[in-house]
Amino acid sequence: MMFMLGAFLTGGAVGFAAERAIAKPVVMLNDEKSVRGELARELRLTDDQKIVVDSAWDWRRARNREIMSVVRPALDSVRDSARVRMMSVFSEEQKDIFRKIIERNQRLADSAERARNASR
Repeated sequence: MMFMLGAFLTGGAVGFAAERAIAKPVVMLNDEKSVRGELARELRLTDDQKIVVDSAWDWRRARNREIMSVVRPALDSVRDSARVRMMSVFSEEQKDIFRKIIERNQRLADSAERARNASR
C-alpha cells in the first residue's frame, strides 16, 4: 500500500505524460492558449463571447493559484514524508535510482511549467 502511495506521489509527471501518449486526443492541446483557441473555434464564438470566455479562464486561473498557494505546502509535506518513509527501506543502489527518478520528474514538471508560462 505504501509503495502505491509513493508511486502515485512521485510519478505524477511521468503518469501524466504516459496518459497523454496513450490517450492521444484528436487535437493535441498542450497549452492554455491552444485550448482557448480550439474552444472558440469549435463553438464558433463571437468576439464578444471570446471576451467573456477569456475572462472566465483568467478568473479560474487566479482562483486556482490562490487555492494552490494554500494547499501546495501541505501536499509537498506529504510527498516529502512519503519519500522519507520509502527511502528507509531502500538499499543504497535503490536510493540512488529513486533520487534520479525524483530529479527526472522534477525536470519534467519544470519543463511543463515553463511551457505553460510561455503560452500565456
